[in-house]
Amino acid sequence: MHNYIYELLQAPVPEEEWTKAWEYHEHPDAFPISDIVEDAKDRSAVITRFGAWLKENRLGELDGESFTIDAQVVDCYFEGRFAAFQQAVTALQQLNESQFIHNHDQVQGLIFDLTEIFTQKHGDYVLWNDGLEPTPLEEFLRKAKPGVRYCIGAVLDYKH
Repeated sequence: MHNYIYELLQAPVPEEEWTKAWEYHEHPDAFPISDIVEDAKDRSAVITRFGAWLKENRLGELDGESFTIDAQVVDCYFEGRFAAFQQAVTALQQLNESQFIHNHDQVQGLIFDLTEIFTQKHGDYVLWNDGLEPTPLEEFLRKAKPGVRYCIGAVLDYKH
C-alpha cells in the first residue's frame, strides 16, 4: 500500500530546495514505517486529489499549490470520531490483569485500534517542521494555525 508525504512551506521555494526522496534512503530512521520513499509520479494530479479531499471535507480550499485550514471545520472533522475513541478507551479499561498479562495479541490489537482512531499512522503525512520526520496528516490538522497559508513543495510517495 502507498500514501503521500506533502512538504508544507511558509512561502514558495524553488524546486531544487524541496525535500528529496533520496534523503530518506540515506536516513531510513527518519520514517521507519515506510518500505520505500519516491517522488510522486504525477505531483500535479496528487495535489489536485489533495485539494479535492480538502474541499470534500470542508477543511480548506486549495489555491494553486497552497491552502489554509479552517479551524472550526477541523473540529467538525474530528467530532464524529470521538465516540469511536471513547469506545476504544472503554474496551481497554475492561481488560483485567490476567488479560493484560497473557493476551498480548488482544491487548496489542486494542491499543492499535485506539491509536488509529486518534491518528492514522498509515495514511498521508506532511513535512512542516525542520527535519525529515513526517507528521501524520491528522496531527497536522489538529496543530495547524488557522488562516496560515501552507505552500506545497515536494510530494513524495511512500509505500508501507
